[in-house]
This record gives sequence, C-alpha cells and structure tokens, in this order.
Amino acid sequence: MNKIEYIKHKYILMMMVLLTTLAACSSGPQIYNTDMPVTSQPLVTQELVGTAIMSASRFFEEWNITKVRPGEMKGTVSYGAHVGIVSIPYDANSFRIIYKSSDNFDFDAEDQTIHPRYNAWVKKLEDRINEEIHYHIQLKAQQTEGQ
Repeated sequence: MNKIEYIKHKYILMMMVLLTTLAACSSGPQIYNTDMPVTSQPLVTQELVGTAIMSASRFFEEWNITKVRPGEMKGTVSYGAHVGIVSIPYDANSFRIIYKSSDNFDFDAEDQTIHPRYNAWVKKLEDRINEEIHYHIQLKAQQTEGQ
C-alpha cells in the first residue's frame, strides 16, 4: 500500500468514526404530547373517560395512574431506571397526555426531545385509553338497553 492509499483509508476510517459519533449524539424525537378527541355520543361523560383512563393503565405494569382531581390524572411510567411523569387532563370531549418530567429518558428541554422509548409508552397508553373508552361506551349502551 502506498502512502496516498494509506491516507485515503485513514481519511475514510476517520469519516466513518465521525459520522457514527454524530449519529449517536443526535437528539431523539420530539416529545409526543397527545390531544385526543373523544367520540361524541350522549353516553360519554367525564366520569366514563376517567374510568377508561384508569382501566387502560391496568394493561401495562409499567404505568401507574392516580387521580389528582376530577378531570385530571397523573401518570407515571417506570421501566428499569427510566421514569416519566405525565399529566392527563380529561373531560367528556377529550383527553390529553402531557409530559411533565422524566429521569433517564434523555430529555432535552431546549429541543423538546426525548428518548423514543418514552414516546412509545405514551402512544401505547393513548391507544389503550381509546380502546377502553369505546369498550365503556358499549358497556354503558348495553346497560341502558337492558333497563
């Protein structure tokens, strides 16, 4: 190998190391905060949405949901050393999942970015809440028809 080929190989290797380092240091995705409308039906109440939120958390051992006050819950997702805290305001028309704080989820306050795993857990909770809302609407409809 001559000196020029050696320098080319060294340059390519340095560029690969630099690109790998930059990729590893890049920020994560934007924080996933939800603002989810609820199906508009006469059977939907704030209480029903709250019940659905509490029910949804039971499907995930990583999530713990507690009632703060009527119309607001606090969610904590714990996975190993990772902990995220969200506020979940809700009423008969919608619910939201809003980031409050976290430990070990690589939160960047300036860029509003976070580790993708946090967003995945929030999305799973959001999807399950929607499923539970629909389930509780059906349950309430069946109870109403049976009366």
